[in-house]
Amino acid sequence: MNTKGSKFRTFYLSLFFVILYVPVLSVVLYSFNKSSSTAQWTGFTFDWYLQLFNDRVIFESFKISMVVAIITSTVSAIIGTASAVISSYVSKKVESAINGVMFLPLIIPEVALGLSLLIFFTELNLTFGVPTLVIGHSLFCVPYIYFMVQLRLQEIDSSIIEAAKDLGASSWQIVKTIILPLVIPSTLTGSLLAFAMSLDDVIISTYMAGPTGTTLPVHIFSMMRTGVTPKVNALSTLFLLGTFLLIGLNQTIGRKGEKFYEEN
Repeated sequence: MNTKGSKFRTFYLSLFFVILYVPVLSVVLYSFNKSSSTAQWTGFTFDWYLQLFNDRVIFESFKISMVVAIITSTVSAIIGTASAVISSYVSKKVESAINGVMFLPLIIPEVALGLSLLIFFTELNLTFGVPTLVIGHSLFCVPYIYFMVQLRLQEIDSSIIEAAKDLGASSWQIVKTIILPLVIPSTLTGSLLAFAMSLDDVIISTYMAGPTGTTLPVHIFSMMRTGVTPKVNALSTLFLLGTFLLIGLNQTIGRKGEKFYEEN
């Protein structure tokens, strides 16, 4: 009976991964297709990657995406970490209120969130571009860092905090010398997640991007309206490689953070 169950689980997981990754592998494969058609394979070539690197519009969109992602991850890290630390010093009711506010951007549909931000910024007569993109992306990135840091705070032994208070340490000294060093790995991990989410966002970026602030995902989406070419496949392949690098870096920081926490 156990053997049958094990075989079924193996078959189920294998089928799941095949359905999940075969389309991704086909995108990578056809990025090297000599033909401009994605219907058939005609030969191996790097021409689409050369065209991709020579496309100035894509380069400018990528540069805007990187700037927005870096600023968003930095701002989200500061706000998310500070909010999580502050929530540990307030009453349970105030903490519940903060948690509710943080949950809202996660449960509200992105279309509704993007449309509401569009109306709000239009009423304020703000120029759409990098600033509005950063604000819009930070709105849904901050909660991820907040909850990751909050989980790390809950793992800190309360006796350490009590010992610091008995030795006469102020609240700021406790935060500076004990709490922040212990939560920094979670902050860095959350920042990488925020960076990836900002770099990948399409819906909110569509509403927040101005005429000079088109991000790369929005540009890719506009390219796909006229048909998918191997150049889009090549760009998607590079995105996959970047995602794998971020995941590896994320895992490395997470393991080092756990080791640091255990040693301290």
